[in-house]
Amino acid sequence: MKSILQKIKNMKYRHKLTLLLVLVSLVPMMTIALYGHVRMSRLVRENEMEDMHSILEQTRENIDSQVQVYTGLINYLTYSPDIEDIISEKNMDNYLAYEKYTEVVDPLLTVPKSYHDAILQIQLFAESIKVRHGYTLIPFKEIKEEWWEKQIRDEVSVQWMINVEKKEIAAVRKIYKNQKQEAVLCITLDYDKVFRPFLNIIMEEFGGVITDEQGKILCFMGNEAQNEEETKAGDLLKDIKKNYAYVSSESKENGWNYYLYKSHARISEAVFRVLLSEVPLIVCCVAGTVFLGIYFSRLFTRKIEELTENMNRVNNGSREVTVFSDSEDEVGLLIRSFRSMMGEINRLIHEVYENRIALKEFELKALTAQINPHFLYNTLSVINWMALKAGHKKISEVTLALSTFYRTALSKGEDMVTVENCIQNIEAYLQIQLVMHDNDFKVDWEIDPSIKKEIVPKLILQPVVENALEHGLDMKEGGNKLLKLYFIKDKSDILFVVEDNGLGMEQGQADSLIMYQTSGYGLKNVNDRICLLYGETYRIKIYSEIGKGTRVEMRIPRGGAECEKSKQKDMEKSCSMDRGI
Repeated sequence: MKSILQKIKNMKYRHKLTLLLVLVSLVPMMTIALYGHVRMSRLVRENEMEDMHSILEQTRENIDSQVQVYTGLINYLTYSPDIEDIISEKNMDNYLAYEKYTEVVDPLLTVPKSYHDAILQIQLFAESIKVRHGYTLIPFKEIKEEWWEKQIRDEVSVQWMINVEKKEIAAVRKIYKNQKQEAVLCITLDYDKVFRPFLNIIMEEFGGVITDEQGKILCFMGNEAQNEEETKAGDLLKDIKKNYAYVSSESKENGWNYYLYKSHARISEAVFRVLLSEVPLIVCCVAGTVFLGIYFSRLFTRKIEELTENMNRVNNGSREVTVFSDSEDEVGLLIRSFRSMMGEINRLIHEVYENRIALKEFELKALTAQINPHFLYNTLSVINWMALKAGHKKISEVTLALSTFYRTALSKGEDMVTVENCIQNIEAYLQIQLVMHDNDFKVDWEIDPSIKKEIVPKLILQPVVENALEHGLDMKEGGNKLLKLYFIKDKSDILFVVEDNGLGMEQGQADSLIMYQTSGYGLKNVNDRICLLYGETYRIKIYSEIGKGTRVEMRIPRGGAECEKSKQKDMEKSCSMDRGI
């Protein structure tokens, strides 16, 4: 979380403003879009349920209209005089009975089949019928053979019963005379044809159930693994009510309950289609918001960025102000204040520069006069000649080494020298130190010839080598004393390494060596100088361990000569601008 906040803090002001404008616009827009989507989803769900209910009601009414027709037909036949005659005449002659059955009753019970294809048969069971006549007139005692006989209740009204296995529907009515049951009239209907309107609406996405007043399943169509035989009505209805979106309707004709259900996933698909239709609009709104946010943020921060760029140029040495604003807002006031401040700075530089530069030139000449290299070299040459004349070869070697050391150290007043010059300076210094230490340590060199012409700051190695001798090897008692120096190429850098096998120190103490100022020209001065020239990434690194020694690494970017020339040109340009003010 802290890293994210830090990244936001480090973002450009324009990007922060863009982010703010986009968020301020998107939050209410997305809130409205979300609210609209929720409302639309709710309406879609309600419409889905309303459509299901409308379909179910139309289907129920269609089946009820059939039920009314067949109820009306059975009531008509019940009160038909011909049927009443058949039921009343119990002692009718067999011939007359057959003639009446054939000429009167058969047409009455068979003609409705030609008008209603769902009717399978119409049967009359009566005490007065002694011999079965086809399938229409049956003796009352044979009623026990019918599948619906045990289900029929002691009622006068038409009773509807269904045999799912036989795919039959029976509309049955008991006929009483003087409060005594005399006959039963039954119309047997085709199950599929009666329920065809209901079965037609059961598609892949729908399921449907019809139950009677007791909850028994009369018709069931769905894509579940269950079927009518394996399913208990109570469990099935519980499952439907729990896991599906459903509508129900009750028939007033026969008390049947109709259920039409649909999976929530199917309804969600409809909602998802609505969401997909909204996506292009949302994407366009988001794109427009982002575009306007970027446009307005650039418009608002353009002058601030120009001011920042102008200030960076001033920080790099240029004192030319190019930004301008005539607006009366805070940004305009800031720009005018900056221009006024830079004008005052230029005026002060103009007043002070000439006197100060003259003073610096005088001090430089005085310092140069104090160190006359020619006088020093001539003196060392005389000492060398006198040593050779007296036969003191060792004195001659030390004198030559000292001469080389100062020649390479002074380097004709140049601040930057070649790696080769730096190596010569250290060689001369170590030659003198070996004489002073009576050769009690060894020096191991590793030099990459390809870097000898690279340009580096002078006098950066001598303080490091001096520290390695004074605080490393000199403090070690006994054992081999070894000083290693590496001048090698490492990718795009030149790597200088000074390593000793002295007493060493704790890593914390080693890290603090470049943090504190010591007397003389120490490690901190060398580190500060390198950082000023090349940046903080090139600071000195020190690795040390007690009893094993210390390793100091210095990196200088390759191509230092071009960098130095570029800096000198910038300084000359700056000075010329200052003089022209």
